[in-house]
Amino acid sequence: MLRITDLMTEDTILLKMEERTKTEVINRMVEKLDEAGVLYNRQEFLQSVLKREEQSTTGFGNGIAIPHAKSKSVKKVTIAFAKSVEGVHFESLDGKPVNLLFMIAVPENANQTHLDILAKLATVLMKDDARIELLKAESTDKIREILHSFDESEFSGDKEGISEESPYIVAVTGCPTGIAHTYMAAQALEEQAAKLGIGLKVETNGAAGVKNHLTKREIENAASVIIASDTKVNLARFSGKHLIIASVADGMIKPEVLLEKALKQDGPFYDYYDGLETSNGRRRDFYQHLMSGLSNMLPFAVGGGILFSIAYLIGFNENPFAQSLHFIGGQSVFSLLLPILSGYIAKSIADRPGFAPGAVGGLLAAMDGAGLLGGIIAGFLSGWIVNLLKRAVSRISPSFSAMTTILVYPVLGMLLIGMIMLPVNPYIEFFNDRIANTFFGLSPSLEIIIGALLGMLMAIDMGGPINKIVYLIGIGFLVGGIYEPMAAIMAGGMIPPLAVALASTLFKHKFSLAEQKLYRGNYVKGLCFMTEGAVPFVNTYRKRYLLPILIGSGCAGAISMAAGVGLATPHGGIFVVPLVFGQWYLYVLAIIISSLISALLIGVLKKQSA
Repeated sequence: MLRITDLMTEDTILLKMEERTKTEVINRMVEKLDEAGVLYNRQEFLQSVLKREEQSTTGFGNGIAIPHAKSKSVKKVTIAFAKSVEGVHFESLDGKPVNLLFMIAVPENANQTHLDILAKLATVLMKDDARIELLKAESTDKIREILHSFDESEFSGDKEGISEESPYIVAVTGCPTGIAHTYMAAQALEEQAAKLGIGLKVETNGAAGVKNHLTKREIENAASVIIASDTKVNLARFSGKHLIIASVADGMIKPEVLLEKALKQDGPFYDYYDGLETSNGRRRDFYQHLMSGLSNMLPFAVGGGILFSIAYLIGFNENPFAQSLHFIGGQSVFSLLLPILSGYIAKSIADRPGFAPGAVGGLLAAMDGAGLLGGIIAGFLSGWIVNLLKRAVSRISPSFSAMTTILVYPVLGMLLIGMIMLPVNPYIEFFNDRIANTFFGLSPSLEIIIGALLGMLMAIDMGGPINKIVYLIGIGFLVGGIYEPMAAIMAGGMIPPLAVALASTLFKHKFSLAEQKLYRGNYVKGLCFMTEGAVPFVNTYRKRYLLPILIGSGCAGAISMAAGVGLATPHGGIFVVPLVFGQWYLYVLAIIISSLISALLIGVLKKQSA
């Protein structure tokens, strides 16, 4: 039987890692694997590892990182180990340095046995005593001896069912790659459950397939279900249970919180025919459905916005080519925005049967001038209507229910949403007109205040719910032909990563060498309108420097609004600056000045790194 140590050799162990940054460490460990003759193509495997890191960090917290990748450039499954006493800045989930690093190289055709071994490694590293002993080890033989001793206990493949004499919890973990996060989350939940005296069974959805499969009886008798996964989980079998929905990272770093919520049944009640509800019937998944619509609409908004902006700048009243661009982007593509938004909101709620009624509801909202608000309302109503139809159909003979997807859901769904939206749309249009008239009637001072508020809200949670809702508001204005708020929103969202990058450049003496290299990558993220780039900095310093960032983002929004700059393209950062309506150089100046203000405030307040 294969063991962890069978996949390691002395040639793949680094007892002292000199490198201090994430990129340097990954490069060095790939080089070590290449020197050991494990790789066909070193550069190709390196790109695979870096691409995996872009999905989510493999720095799991507790001083551990397990960078990994499956690639055709790998000859055989191999594990490389490296240790850094001083610690490596790895963008870990807990914001702390990493001391123990395992790089896993997996060929594309890796078999089940190898994947089980890798799952075992992930669970071993969750044990405190294993980490402590590995940190103390001073020879390659000692490293292998320690891992061999922990290797004696098998990773649970399919565990026996848990006791049903008292309430217990069931859980599902999964991550996109399915090599490490999946099993570490499972191990963290199991260890915490043991400490709390809670009965728990965890099903893992990893690269090795489904392990520890939850039976129908176990699900029925569970108090709650924890879904700690970054991949889609089929929820149908959990109908009638309270669901605690979380990321796989939460499963690793917040197992106690998830288990306590599960015991209290502090999660939405899931009904297969009516989505997620709380115990008192109020919906908890509004944000998820809304973001599903937004993410699917965004490519249309960006593409149409760019074409429309180019046509506007060329002069579509005079130039035939510009007229074509205006027709494609400003009329054809923009007319799809609300149907796409509504359709995918409805699909998120009611699955595929909800899409057609939702798209029709969005189209009616667009035709009647109900705008983004009308499209959102149409999407949610369509999804709920189709779920009600599903409930009704579930009582019909199975021989007839097979035709419901083709006949009942689209026909009745479209009819019902149409009958609702047609009389409602004029009221929504009136509301939209009042907002537009109010905006156009604002005094310059109020415009500046609104711009500052929009900019600050974009930075307050850096890619979180508030950031996304404000962004959606900007798109709502854009759909209504008001372009200034979107410019202020984009400027405000670019400031946090740019400010962090500037601060690490201007105040080198207050940032370690590793921090300088890590945070300077935010120049690109900021210029590309990726607000989330500042999250590692803010998390590391426990939001001590959030206020300087908010001030800079507020300044950017205020200056943009004061300059009267507009933007019809809701994404792209520096790449769409030439397409702004108004004086583009003032927009660039707003971003530069505001980034500098935040950077200076961070530099003045920050204490020198140890």
